[in-house]
Amino acid sequence: MTKLFMDNLALFLPMTLAGVLLVSEVHCGTRFVRNSVRTCGAIAGLLAALLVVEILPLLV
Repeated sequence: MTKLFMDNLALFLPMTLAGVLLVSEVHCGTRFVRNSVRTCGAIAGLLAALLVVEILPLLV
């Protein structure tokens, strides 16, 4: 695995926001469920960013 550098970590915040915005369109009945879905979206965005940061150097 490659080492995570600070310039690679700059990708995590936009991907987290993209994950939150992607799932924020899901209509939920309660505020708790809405916040839980947004949290899951943020975690999915972080995992996608980590995957991109770790896999991209292997492909190049």
